[in-house]
Amino acid sequence: MEPDIFDSPDDLMRELFWRSSIRIAVLDSKGRIILTSKAFRDSFPEMIRVAKDNFEVLRIIDDKSYSNRLLSLPPGERFSYSTSVPLARVDSVIRIETAALHSKRQNNPLFLTEWIPGRDQEAVSRALDEIEHTYKNLQENLPVGIYRSAENGLLQTANSALIRMMGFDSFEELQNVHLKDVWVDTEQRTKMIERLRSEGSVLNYEVHLRRKTGDELIASFDARGTFDAEGRLVHFDTIVQDITQRIQAKMELERLARTDSLTGLFNRQYLMERFEEEMIRTRRYHRPMTAMLIDLDHFKAVNDIHGHLAGDAILVSAVSRITEILRESDFAGRYGGEEFCVIMPETGIEGAMELAERLRKAMEETDHILPNGSMLRITCSIGVAEASLVSVEETIALADSALYAAKRSGRNRVEKTDLVLSGCASEVE
Repeated sequence: MEPDIFDSPDDLMRELFWRSSIRIAVLDSKGRIILTSKAFRDSFPEMIRVAKDNFEVLRIIDDKSYSNRLLSLPPGERFSYSTSVPLARVDSVIRIETAALHSKRQNNPLFLTEWIPGRDQEAVSRALDEIEHTYKNLQENLPVGIYRSAENGLLQTANSALIRMMGFDSFEELQNVHLKDVWVDTEQRTKMIERLRSEGSVLNYEVHLRRKTGDELIASFDARGTFDAEGRLVHFDTIVQDITQRIQAKMELERLARTDSLTGLFNRQYLMERFEEEMIRTRRYHRPMTAMLIDLDHFKAVNDIHGHLAGDAILVSAVSRITEILRESDFAGRYGGEEFCVIMPETGIEGAMELAERLRKAMEETDHILPNGSMLRITCSIGVAEASLVSVEETIALADSALYAAKRSGRNRVEKTDLVLSGCASEVE
């Protein structure tokens, strides 16, 4: 539906105006087209542009003599004027019948115009209308979203599949939505336009859109541009596929491939890959990094006495406690059965020891709920090693040596190793 322009708008009259089969438009005293019928929009889409305030304004008729005649035309009088404009994207001579209205917009005079093509142009227009009708019927029968848009953002056509996909009730409702309300990142659209200008088309272009409800969807765009004789982009047609579920399924598979199914931590393989990446960064920028190994004390007894379901519950609860204490930059993985590894980038040995002690104390004070409703406390032993000057494997070996020292000293302890040079892990062993 067109925006309100009259001081006392009448919904019925606006609806009748928009639905008129005649190419009619309302102009202001500067020759700007500010309201049109749908028939006019369909015939002269190139005349539309969008102002900075997002209010739709149409091109001024660039003829001072026409503007002067508008200013001198009293209400109720009319005159005829001919000009050349693109009719269905073909330059055509159009006769504009202009009548001055008694109604005003903000005290400025308004003019009703009817745009009448010549006979030859009318025949061309009918032929193009038939092609357009066939094109729209094809759109409606396809299961994917399809739309045509001008470069300035004005939606010229959209099929029912796209309207449903975006959660709107009608084409007019979707047409009047601002770009920023549909595109999560309007820069994605800008980049697509740039590619259309340079390449003519884009395929499998992934974008993030926002439905009427505010929910986001991920879509794949296949778009092709239409250009005028000077090579300017006139409009582009786009096929839209909702790939949200496909992307989410892919992300879930990737998550499962790197995650321990019980605890939700990284699995050992992915943990070591991340550790290697951080090791490279640490050496490049000469930054500290520390690793800790955490082992739950007497965990075998939990399984033997309470059963494996209770053991699983303890593991899940212990991981929850660990992740609560870790900082945003830290990451952890399940290294073995009841053994966990934590990597602490940008952290020296003393900072790691403080964090490990907080974690040990928190574990000591945690009541873990078993499947039968009872509660059980369990302690942990932690070994800490600095990773700055040794490899991933050597760092793990050093942390493991410190962990062994903690267990040998009575468990429920944090120990560190001061050995940081390559090859020293075997000496600790």
